[in-house]
Amino acid sequence: MKKIKLVLFLLVIVSIGSCQKNKEDQTSKETNEINSVSEKNTETAAEVSLNKGQLWEANPETTEGITTLQKIILESGEEESALILKEKLKSEFAMIFKKCTMKGEAHNQLHNYLIPLKLKIDNLEDSNKALIKKEIIAYLEEYKLFFI
Repeated sequence: MKKIKLVLFLLVIVSIGSCQKNKEDQTSKETNEINSVSEKNTETAAEVSLNKGQLWEANPETTEGITTLQKIILESGEEESALILKEKLKSEFAMIFKKCTMKGEAHNQLHNYLIPLKLKIDNLEDSNKALIKKEIIAYLEEYKLFFI
C-alpha cells in the first residue's frame, strides 16, 4: 500500500513539473517570436499598408490590447518611473502577440505596425519619458488608420 502511495505521489510530482515546463516553453516561444519578428522588421523597416485601400480586419483581442496600451500610457502619472511604465506596456504588448489569431497578410501588416511600437516602448527611459510617451500616444492613434 505504501508503495502505491509513493508511486502515485511521484506521478503527481512529475505531472506538475511537466505542466510547469510546458508553460515556461510557451512563454519562451512567445518571447522568441516577438524578438525574432522585431529583429526581422527592424532590418527591413517594413511599413504598414492598407488592404487595397481598405482597413485590415483585426481580431477583437488585438484591438482591445491597443486600447489597453492607450489607457496605460494615458493613466501613467509623472511620479511613475519609466521602468514601471515600460514593464506595464511590455506586458500588454506581449498579450497582444499571445492572443493574436490573425492570419495571412493582415497578420503581416499587424506585425509591421507593432514592431515600431515595440521599439518605442524599448526606448522609454526616465530621461526621455515625456517625449516617448507623446510618441507612443500618437502612434497608438494611428492604429485606426490601418485596422478595423
